[in-house]
Amino acid sequence: MPQHAPPSTEANATRPGRPRRPARQRRSFASTLFGYDIFISFALGFSGRGTQSYASDLARQLRERDFSVFYSEDEAAPGEDLDDTLLRALLRSSILVVIANRGTLEAPRWVRTEVEAFRKHHPRRPIIPISIGGALQDAALAEAVRPWLDVREQIWLDDTEEAVAHGIATPSVVNRLSLSPRQLRAAQWWRATVGGVAISLLGLAASTGWSAYLAHQNASRAEAEAERARAAEERARTELRTSVGLRLRAEAAAMFAGLRPEPDERAMQQLLAALRLAGDAPQADAEAEGGLLEALRREKNLVRLIATPTALVGLVVSPGGERLVTADDARRLQLWNARTGARLGEPLEAHPEDIRSIAISPDGRRLLTASDDTTLRLWAITDDGIHPDLAFPLTGHADAVRAVAFSPDGRLAASGSDDNTAILWDVATSRPLGPALLGHAQSVTGLAFSPDGRLLATASNDSSLRLWRVRDGKPLGAPLLGHEDSVRSVAFSPDGKRLVSGAWDGHVILWDVARSRRIGQPLIGHDGLVRSVAFSADGQHVVSAGDDGSLRLWDAASGAPLGDALLGHGDSVAAAAFTQADGSRLVSASFDGSLRLWNPRSTSPIGEALGAGNARRFVSLAVSPDGKRLAAADENLQLHLWRVASARDADGPDPTPLATSARPLIALEFSPDGGRLAGGSMDGSLRRWDGRSGAPIGEPIAAHPGPVSAIAWSPDGSRIATGGWDHSVRLWNAATGAALAPPLEGHTAWIAALAWSPDGSRLVSASADRDLRQWIAATGEPASPPLAGHRNWVLAAAWSPDGRQIVSGSADGSLRRWDSASGNPVGEAMYGHRPWVSAVAYSPDGRHVASAGWDHKLRLWQADSGVPIGPALEGHASQVQKLNFRPGGQHLQSVDRSGALHLWAAPPRWPDMLCAKLTRNMSTNQWRKWVSPDIDYIKQCSKLPQAVD
Repeated sequence: MPQHAPPSTEANATRPGRPRRPARQRRSFASTLFGYDIFISFALGFSGRGTQSYASDLARQLRERDFSVFYSEDEAAPGEDLDDTLLRALLRSSILVVIANRGTLEAPRWVRTEVEAFRKHHPRRPIIPISIGGALQDAALAEAVRPWLDVREQIWLDDTEEAVAHGIATPSVVNRLSLSPRQLRAAQWWRATVGGVAISLLGLAASTGWSAYLAHQNASRAEAEAERARAAEERARTELRTSVGLRLRAEAAAMFAGLRPEPDERAMQQLLAALRLAGDAPQADAEAEGGLLEALRREKNLVRLIATPTALVGLVVSPGGERLVTADDARRLQLWNARTGARLGEPLEAHPEDIRSIAISPDGRRLLTASDDTTLRLWAITDDGIHPDLAFPLTGHADAVRAVAFSPDGRLAASGSDDNTAILWDVATSRPLGPALLGHAQSVTGLAFSPDGRLLATASNDSSLRLWRVRDGKPLGAPLLGHEDSVRSVAFSPDGKRLVSGAWDGHVILWDVARSRRIGQPLIGHDGLVRSVAFSADGQHVVSAGDDGSLRLWDAASGAPLGDALLGHGDSVAAAAFTQADGSRLVSASFDGSLRLWNPRSTSPIGEALGAGNARRFVSLAVSPDGKRLAAADENLQLHLWRVASARDADGPDPTPLATSARPLIALEFSPDGGRLAGGSMDGSLRRWDGRSGAPIGEPIAAHPGPVSAIAWSPDGSRIATGGWDHSVRLWNAATGAALAPPLEGHTAWIAALAWSPDGSRLVSASADRDLRQWIAATGEPASPPLAGHRNWVLAAAWSPDGRQIVSGSADGSLRRWDSASGNPVGEAMYGHRPWVSAVAYSPDGRHVASAGWDHKLRLWQADSGVPIGPALEGHASQVQKLNFRPGGQHLQSVDRSGALHLWAAPPRWPDMLCAKLTRNMSTNQWRKWVSPDIDYIKQCSKLPQAVD
């Protein structure tokens, strides 16, 4: 029975606090001359297999204890030999540490290669596994890995899955590893060597008998040593940047998950900083791109985050939604452009004590503020900011003023106070209209005029609301009771028939004004005080915000919640309001010092629907390369063209269907330039149309004796390949319709997909016989043996831009990559769809593969490693049939069986999309504190200013 260290209880007690900065790699000469004390072997990937963040922290802690540690995040492609750098470091290491979680042991890939290489060259040197979550105590799993990691007579260490999830190695593991080496550490050898060299140099200096030749030789050695030192220092800098990048991504993930209290602005800045640290790397790794995608997913509703130096306590929006005004806890007012988030003018100090409420006039030209100093003040709003409108304040309350509002015509104002009263004011004279409104037993904390200006609603800490007639200040009926605690906010609907209120009980309540009673049950969702409520200008939506840091949207008619809560604020939300009449834009201000602009209707982090689709399903679909036209054939034998009008809407099917066959078209493809459309019919014919007008081109071609199931245009548009249920592939002149070669035969089932190589010299066919075949287009001869490996129908195929690889998608749920020269598989199968993979595409730069399936989802993969990038992309409501990158590779488009067309931002656009949500970069001090004082400052977003320290 193998011995092993007991799991540490510290792992359960530890919480992911603020990890220290990774120690710099000191004494670079030590590892250069004497190798490494420890080589850490781990797996890349996502939760369940990937342990890179944990391995990075383990390396940091060991270096802090004076060990020379080799750690690299560059994973060799599965099935390939280790590169020279990894192999050289492995063979010059004294101890091999293996991070062994269940996912790694089940699919060891290059970890096994490292273990076998180390044991082959150093059979007597120790291999120390770290068993994650008791993976090595699983007898069946231990037996399965015995051929390459035999732990029967071997010591291993234990750590927890929680430690891996947080990316922090527990102290007990580090302590045990610190006791493992028996020999001198490389650093100690280095110090001894330096001492010896120093003595030798002293002797050399004292000696006068050296010849000129020896001096020249020594100079040459010194230059070579200096060059090696510079190279070692550069490697150390690269390793530091890599290690820091891993830490930044791990910390950002913890912030987004709520495991660390820092705001999401910092999380986004850290992700972007990690990406910039990669510098001139040819591409970001899958984890880095996945981190960007996850950040965009979490912030999908955020349009822009504007950070301010102090907490914001109030917010109002101008009637047209173009401007907004905030009040902060430094008693200042600031005017903003509501569309861009730009400041308009300088902040203005408004009161000697805290501002409690602000209101904007219906014409957007005046502002009213209320304060703890018991006064109200009027201000003028101009294009260049806010200015005093009256030299003196409005006085009349005996205690702090908690709420203010303008009447719809702007002639009157109302205020509520801790003196338990409300006052109506004549704005022109700045005097009260009459006696204070008495009726509440505690502070008046909120108020609102009805749209017709006849009624005033007040909310109070006495848990009630009241309605008052404005003309005489008399109460209208009994108090509105329903809240269980102090009522803080109130608003009228645009038609004046309903009220909405928010209270300390966390409830939002809709009220029938005419009947003075509650409508339905309280709207429950907030945890704590609801500070702000508002109707959209069209009266269809309600927004509420409160101390739980969230905004929530409600259907104003039914009270049903609309989507998930809008999260991101790190403290109480002081106020929220709609900036567009249809409720499609929101703004919020928070005690966390941030002003946020929201799009509550965004359903995808990187995509939007260009065409809504049709209620019926289509037999076949095609989308033009530029995404401006969509062709679809329905089950009623009709072929239609959609013309996508803009990025926001799409025209419906043309009223006149295109000329087609008497049998359904089951294959459709646009030419590369989008100017022509080809369709394959159940009757075996190949038909062509003008891709813009829909006019027929030539006569139908009798292409196959049975249905035509696949079509592909050559890159230059001069040839068309067809595949049919007769198991054959045929080539045609696209202009004349003449056959170019005899049928290409070899498949034993119907042809599902065809794809031309980028240079047009070869063709690949995918079939229900589970194989792919390559053909030489000029001769019709096979270009390689069949590409065999899928376990079900092969439904999709695509070439890499350089023509060296082919990717395929199958009904077995997998993607596979193939070497086009040999026909051999490249790496392992890629799984992520359930059940069928129906479309695949390479990005124009060849860095990414996109796939789509009958699970209604899209996925992105790194083309060289086959590693998935982040979560699946969701938005389609039906099976996705077609997928392609637009020219330039900045966007990806997909279409499903209902005809819904979606546009997605491709990975090269993700950093700029995240930057668009921010308004500043880190400050210099933040960089030193959050990133590293040993790495020069790098702008995270090139177009944004650097924050002031």
